[in-house]
Amino acid sequence: MKLHPIKLALTLIFLSITQINANDVVSQIDKLMKMRYNYDTPGASIMILKGDSIIMENYYGIADMKTGEPITSKTRFNIASISKQFTVVGALKLVAQGKISLNDNLSHFFPEYPQPFWSKIKLWHLMSHTSGLPDDRDRRNRNACVFANDSVSISYFPYIKKLRFSPGKFYDYKNPTFLLIAKIIEQFEDMEFIQFQQQNIFNPLEMNSTFYFNPNINEPNTAHGYINTLATTSSNTDNDTAGKAIVIAPASESQWQEYDYGEETFFATRPDGGIYSTISDLARWEKGLRENIIIPKDLLNVAYQPHITVTGSKWSDYQNRANTYYGLGWFIDKSPGFPIKIYHTGDNGGFQAYLAKYPQHDITIIILENRNDNDRWSLVTAIDEILKRNGLLE
Repeated sequence: MKLHPIKLALTLIFLSITQINANDVVSQIDKLMKMRYNYDTPGASIMILKGDSIIMENYYGIADMKTGEPITSKTRFNIASISKQFTVVGALKLVAQGKISLNDNLSHFFPEYPQPFWSKIKLWHLMSHTSGLPDDRDRRNRNACVFANDSVSISYFPYIKKLRFSPGKFYDYKNPTFLLIAKIIEQFEDMEFIQFQQQNIFNPLEMNSTFYFNPNINEPNTAHGYINTLATTSSNTDNDTAGKAIVIAPASESQWQEYDYGEETFFATRPDGGIYSTISDLARWEKGLRENIIIPKDLLNVAYQPHITVTGSKWSDYQNRANTYYGLGWFIDKSPGFPIKIYHTGDNGGFQAYLAKYPQHDITIIILENRNDNDRWSLVTAIDEILKRNGLLE
């Protein structure tokens, strides 16, 4: 089925004055964004949609501090852990075809893993961060960590001696387990995971500016991620390095140090965080999900349902806040006074990403940043308040 492209020529949708003053929404959010980003620093792109119609689409700051290239509609950002939902949907496509089941245990897929606990871990446990598997990657050699690829990053799994807890019992956010999902997809398709995703997700949805990171290919219009070298601490309490010391560069001529592949781990692994995309392509992704282009509605609803409580987990701090749950590849926010929000965040080097939707009101919010020093949750909370105050989230 061919996906009809979103009419991206639209820059503003005017609803009746009794519903929303679109000018006020754009003005208020633009003011927030300009307080956060300067024209000559790393910045962000933002898009807010009602269905397929764009309420707001704006760009702020610089994509590449060496060349001065500004952030535009063509700029591709690393979306980090938002990549996980693409991996989940790839596997759910096989579930829809009857090739695998969410309740299949991992011994079925990896009989070479010797420990008996693999038979207790089911596919949905990997998708929901409830497997109990530890992250025992060897971190003694930082250089090896920075350049580790998919194969290296899962090489420790056969040697795990025990689980952290019984599968399905607790939320414990882990990246390498999503590489196992990719390996499962490859077992049932006569192609490599990246090729499968391209043919079954990116191409049908016309996501022509989206790609999985490859250190040997320089894609055009690709932003670099940055850290602020003048900061001694980060004001961001929302990313997956919250509570850890920020890496500060030695004295530099520039306030902004490039912080992506070659400077930080994670970039060379694809299923857990390796996608680069634009806000327009992510809007196409959301349209494809809504219209059930890739997977049927019943499976998508399973992914959107809370499978585990995030709030209060003693195993992981990531997105561990009140009224928060995890589905299969998505967080679920049930904050009082707001409709249910389905979302995911992403943090990789100097990149931050946020993709959220309020299905009840058909609202989508996309924010991609190439700096990691500002608190994301305070921004998106303020945006939610503006949308609610102006009638979009009643």
